[in-house]
Amino acid sequence: MGKTGENLFTSVLCSAIVLAASAAAQAQAGPKGYWKGDDGNPTPGAAVDSSGNGNNGTYTGGATTSTTKAPVTFANATSMQFNGTSAYVDVPTFSWPTGGAVTVAFWNNVTTAQVQNSIAFTVGSTEVPSRFQAHAPWGDKRIYWDYGNIAEGRVDADYTNYLDKWTHVVMVSEGNSGTFKAIYLDGVEVASATVSDGPDVALNGLAIGAWPGSTFHPGLIDDFRIYDYVLTPTQIAALAAGSTEPAAPAGLSATGGMNQVDLTWTPDPSVTSFNLLWSTTSNGPYSTISVTGSSYTHTGLLNGTIYYYRLAGVNAVGTGPNSPQVSATTLTPPPPPPRTQKLGSRHMCGFSSVGSGEGWGLLALAIAAALAFYRTRPSANLR
Repeated sequence: MGKTGENLFTSVLCSAIVLAASAAAQAQAGPKGYWKGDDGNPTPGAAVDSSGNGNNGTYTGGATTSTTKAPVTFANATSMQFNGTSAYVDVPTFSWPTGGAVTVAFWNNVTTAQVQNSIAFTVGSTEVPSRFQAHAPWGDKRIYWDYGNIAEGRVDADYTNYLDKWTHVVMVSEGNSGTFKAIYLDGVEVASATVSDGPDVALNGLAIGAWPGSTFHPGLIDDFRIYDYVLTPTQIAALAAGSTEPAAPAGLSATGGMNQVDLTWTPDPSVTSFNLLWSTTSNGPYSTISVTGSSYTHTGLLNGTIYYYRLAGVNAVGTGPNSPQVSATTLTPPPPPPRTQKLGSRHMCGFSSVGSGEGWGLLALAIAAALAFYRTRPSANLR
């Protein structure tokens, strides 16, 4: 391959890598953490993380569950209940990177009699300039959303008319050097600003219902979610209407073929499309293909190679959690059939190779025999 050809090949390869990385980046995953509060009643078990990321928590300091629950259309057995003095859900394994975009969404039920200086949640329990927490509400009946430094990262709104009932709360921020942060109550934007901030350090640990050891939340919280991107107003309205992302798709299977893998999964009428994640490395990083229906043939693959897949459903709310990973190996082409061994190499007229002297001698004999035959052959004109 000449230098021009090498440069063209390198350019095409790099473009393919960039496009694949871009497609993977644009595919929004589900929540980074999702705690439904449906963990048993009257004695709850672990606070299960339904995002698939495995950050389960524990009910601590008298936190429990309640059969009073948010008005959602999906299955919702119980909510999380807090006493305002010691109770919270502790999720020590949850972590958060420095200053990126975020959405926090949950159902909140605080009565007028319960209003006090309280904190509904905190990630990292870290003060400014790296706050990630909210008062919902504070003792002045205002809701405060703090992400990063208070000067650039705080936004707040009056919460008075949302007391004594279930209220859907969504808080968003574009993070460090962003241009948008907001609070939505029952699907409607009630406060926003055109500058945003974010934590200056990575954060570890989540407390739902408290700033542990300091300030505690009274009342009920249900369906608590954290996303690492800003939900759109349409997605927020769908959440407030009681909808949710699709569950992780079931029944994903993969079968390898020649230069392709055939994939099938259980149909799901609640989704509008699926994100098919694929990689040649177990657990990614993945590239993403948007697909529909309940099957897909992934073509143009290398033979004799293992491919790994996950699947996530997409609907009006967003992208649900990924399915468990499956894999398949594309087929290896069979070797060509063996050639029949000859004595010497084949030549014109079917003769095998022999010594050069013998070859010319045999050829001379063959020519002489042919001439003798034609000389002794009766003339075609004789009758």
